[in-house]
Amino acid sequence: MKKKRKNRKMRKKPRPTIKKRVTIVDAKDVVAHPEKDEEASILHKASMECVDKALISRDEGDIEKATGHFLVAYQKEQEAASKFKYREESEPTRSILYRSAASLALECGRTRESERLVSMALAGNPPEEIAKELRDILENVHFQRHLELKGIKLQTDTFQFSMWGKNVGYGVALSEEFTGRVNDIEKLVYRTAERLLEKPYRDAGRKKKKLEEQLNLYISVPRAASFAVTFKLGSSKQMELPGANLPEEVIDELMDCFELFNKSKVIELNEKIEDDAYRRNFVALAKKIAPDGEDIEAVGFTRRRRGKEETTVLSTPKDRIEVGIPVSCEDKEPSRLEVESIEIQGTLKMADARKESFIDIVDRNGNDHKIMVPAGMMADIVRPMFDKEVFVKGVKIHGQIELEDIEEVSESQEEGGE
Repeated sequence: MKKKRKNRKMRKKPRPTIKKRVTIVDAKDVVAHPEKDEEASILHKASMECVDKALISRDEGDIEKATGHFLVAYQKEQEAASKFKYREESEPTRSILYRSAASLALECGRTRESERLVSMALAGNPPEEIAKELRDILENVHFQRHLELKGIKLQTDTFQFSMWGKNVGYGVALSEEFTGRVNDIEKLVYRTAERLLEKPYRDAGRKKKKLEEQLNLYISVPRAASFAVTFKLGSSKQMELPGANLPEEVIDELMDCFELFNKSKVIELNEKIEDDAYRRNFVALAKKIAPDGEDIEAVGFTRRRRGKEETTVLSTPKDRIEVGIPVSCEDKEPSRLEVESIEIQGTLKMADARKESFIDIVDRNGNDHKIMVPAGMMADIVRPMFDKEVFVKGVKIHGQIELEDIEEVSESQEEGGE
């Protein structure tokens, strides 16, 4: 069946001066409810004022003052929520206040309090949309425990990688689950550095020696609990970014892109990574790092920014992340472009990167399928799968199949298909 795709013109959105990291409700949401409690409304308004002060202080780099404002905001919001503790009929005001208090508790590092507040909110009758947000907060609370640094102090040029699921035990993890993700993280670190340094995408050959001198990647011995390791980005020469620290820039950029990827924010990610080849590469590698939802339930990153530890969690299973890999075909008349979706399973027998990149897939019936590989996917994604059973998704444009996605087929999947 043929499916037509429409090219969409992306519009850049203005970036806010301050990025709010907590889920906060406006005062009008409380006041507008007919069963409002005057005292709770006053407390909530005061809490929001403290949040605004905290965000301004954080933006100005005054972390100590920001922390103090967030703590006061949490205390006031928690007190406001307590006014509705036994008023389960007062929805959505009750769950909105508890959601807000739980978010602030998490912002203040009080994971147990956040867990308790979410549980109290869910024990009532919150609207489904708010209930979903409460469960998201609870998921962050649970994973936060897996990301505890256990006495490890992070610097601004380091980040911690952690994962958990049924294939992760106390201090042990299935080798392929761990080493594969570590290798892909290393690739993304250097690709991000090359992009920030405005280097053309490199689809063949080794990374430049100069880059290796500017950015050295080290990894710590794995720690127990959720199998956590620390990556450290070091440098031996002066950076090429004036007034900037390349290791910090790379970590911040990588974590921001992971956040957009996990939330399937396609437009924002396209604006963040404008080059098609770099974007294809990031999406394909991020999918390999993301959890499968079964053997690995979540992977997370903790880094230190502006004096505060921040966490980025990839919790959405890779097959549910709606961030497609853009095809390279550009048509000046998109309405006339016929696109047919193609799926092929077989053995990867050829990966030719000379001039135009092609791969050859031999299916179980012995049929050869020649597939074009767009820039950004051959070196890091396709070539490591040579001579392995793979599942390919592509599009057929003007009689030519172009690769969209490729993944290695596990032994259990191979057996199930026989």
